[in-house]
Amino acid sequence: MSPFGFSPEEHTGRQLTFYILISLILILIGSFLLGGVTSWLGARFADLLFAEHSSGSEEDLKAIIAELMLENASLKEDAIKSERYLELLGMIRISTGKVIAGRVLCRTEGLTTGSLVIDRGERDGVTQNSVCLASEGLLGIVTDVMEAQCIVLPINSPQILVSCITYPSGAVGIVQTGTSGNLEMVNVDLSSRVLIGEQVLTSRYGGVYPDGLLVGFVTAVHGNEMGLEYKLDIDASVDFKRTNEVLILISEN
Repeated sequence: MSPFGFSPEEHTGRQLTFYILISLILILIGSFLLGGVTSWLGARFADLLFAEHSSGSEEDLKAIIAELMLENASLKEDAIKSERYLELLGMIRISTGKVIAGRVLCRTEGLTTGSLVIDRGERDGVTQNSVCLASEGLLGIVTDVMEAQCIVLPINSPQILVSCITYPSGAVGIVQTGTSGNLEMVNVDLSSRVLIGEQVLTSRYGGVYPDGLLVGFVTAVHGNEMGLEYKLDIDASVDFKRTNEVLILISEN
C-alpha cells in the first residue's frame, strides 16, 4: 500500500490518466496559444514600422530607409546609362570637336519617315547639321535646333544622302533610301569587287560626316539597267526605332 491509501498499480494508473489528460489539453489549445503569441509579436513589429504615433527616432529611421531605397534605384539607372555611353564613346574615331550625350525624348512621324526629338539644344552647343550617333553607328543629322531640344533626321530618310566607302574593298558611292524604304549604295564603279558582308563607312568626300563612321553592311550587289555601275543593298547598323541614347558631335567652329 502507498502512503495515500492506493496500491502501486492504482497509483501508476492514475498518473498515466493524468498525463494523457494534460497531453490532450495541450494538443487542443496549444496551437491557439502559439498562434496568439505569434500574432501578438507580429502586431508589435508592425506597430514599430507603421504606427501613426511612432516616436521621432522611428520616423527618422523610416525616412532614411526610404531615402536609401530611392538612391539605390537612381544609382542603378545611372550605371546602366554609363555603360551605354561608354559603348557610344568607344565607337567614335575622331579627334576633333566636342561630343555630348543625349537622350531620345520622342519620335515623330512625317510624310515619309519619322524624326527623333533629342534633349539637347542650342544651349548645349548643338547646331543645324550636327552629326548624331548611336552605339551601333551613324544615326542621322540635326535639322532643327531649339533652346533645350533638337530634331534629328535619321539616315533612312529620303532627304539624306551620305558619301560612303566599303571596307575592305574600298568602293565609293552614295548611300540613300531606295524605293523599298531600305538603304542602298548607288554610283558604285563596276571595277569594284565588293563582297557581301563588307562594312559601309562614311567617307571624307561628303564633307558633312566624319569619315569612318559605320553606316551598315552590304547584303546584295546588283548591276543597274544601263550596266554602267553597281547598286548595293545595305542593312543599316542602327535600329532607328529602338535607339534611346545618342551622341551629338559639336563642331569647334
